[in-house]
Amino acid sequence: AETARYSVPEDAERGSFVANIAKDLGLTAEELSARQARLVPEGEKQYLQLDQHTGDLLVREQMDREELCGQSEPCP
Repeated sequence: AETARYSVPEDAERGSFVANIAKDLGLTAEELSARQARLVPEGEKQYLQLDQHTGDLLVREQMDREELCGQSEPCP
């Protein structure tokens, strides 16, 4: 399994584009779908969603840095 990390601005609204995972992994959207790519959330909320048809990673729910990281610097 490959791991990818992306930064998302705290004020990114729902539906905002984050990255195209298929492109970043050197795959077509069809190949990504065939490999059954999925997001594994940490915690209760799933802040991102993966469009299986395009490979786009999108904001599903607006993020609150303090809620996610507390006073941690940098926020992991």
